[in-house]
Amino acid sequence: MIYLDNAATTKPLESVIAVIEKFYRELYYNPSALYTSATNVAFEVERARTYISEQLGGNGKVFFTSCATESNAWAYGSGVKNKKGNVVVSMGEHASGYENAKALISKGYDVRFIKLQSDGRIDNADFLKKIDENTTFISVIHCSNETGAINDLKKLSVSAKSVAPKAIFHSDGVQALGKIPVNCNELGIDLYSVSAHKIGGVKGIGGLWVRNGLRLNPLLCGGGQEFGARSGTENTAGIASFAEALSVFKNNDNKKIRALRENMKSALSAIKGVEFNDCEQVSPYILSFSVAGIKSEIIQRLLSDRGILIGLGSACASKHRNNRILEAMGRSMTHIEGSMRISFSQETTDTDIKTAASAICECVRNFRGF
Repeated sequence: MIYLDNAATTKPLESVIAVIEKFYRELYYNPSALYTSATNVAFEVERARTYISEQLGGNGKVFFTSCATESNAWAYGSGVKNKKGNVVVSMGEHASGYENAKALISKGYDVRFIKLQSDGRIDNADFLKKIDENTTFISVIHCSNETGAINDLKKLSVSAKSVAPKAIFHSDGVQALGKIPVNCNELGIDLYSVSAHKIGGVKGIGGLWVRNGLRLNPLLCGGGQEFGARSGTENTAGIASFAEALSVFKNNDNKKIRALRENMKSALSAIKGVEFNDCEQVSPYILSFSVAGIKSEIIQRLLSDRGILIGLGSACASKHRNNRILEAMGRSMTHIEGSMRISFSQETTDTDIKTAASAICECVRNFRGF
């Protein structure tokens, strides 16, 4: 099997599985208990928290959640205090951000959506037009899960804070963590959502980085875990393995990944009518493209029959025929219906790329011939 849908999820690293096994077999104690075995587990949780927080730039703390969707929901719930101000959100957000913004609209909040440029990044001019001195919360995805387009958060945060200095700036960093440089302090943001299973970790563990001095509304009340902000017994195995995944993944050879992407792009360029949803500032881990006159679901099925797995965009939006983000980029419905997403990992080889690219080209030729 050739797996090229790593933006949806990644295969857990062997060292991550070893950590998981250790916690389930040996370090299974509840970290809230007071005996030594339990306090040792609590120490491991805090060590993981410190490590991930430092990797995100320090001057903040990671609060652990079940996933990035929960982190995004928590960010919106804490960042949007009342209806007196307005909320500014990019059209390029993952569904877990976009749907929270729509929910605010249904409750009577003033939510302003930022347009996207044709390359997938947000429109800076429209961003500045939507922000004013009454803006209280801003959310801009760091790296698009659909196209890999990278937004210049530092530039955006400086511009935003000059107009609305008290606004809380949030970013969904799921596709950025471990793949492109991330330093929340240098970027000038206040909240940053992350997930483990996109970087060789396991599903069921995520986090929300919170700048020091920023107070979160409690997400869950109960036993007081996560400093009283999110009660519930901690997913200790997930937390420890998240730190392990990041420690390994951040050392990946991005030059190799970029070369794989360029080789795939070059091979697919042979397809008549292919268009790439690309830009200059893009993650090397994602390649989005469309083939005119082709229903991408058909190509995906044909490839799956050959043991080649690719994505059609966000896995969370796979049940919807349209693609909100490509539509916001100005793509036609014909383009959107033929859109596909290939995403890479360190396990992806040159042979995988050659085999997959050849199969895609052949499937397109056969379909057009039929």
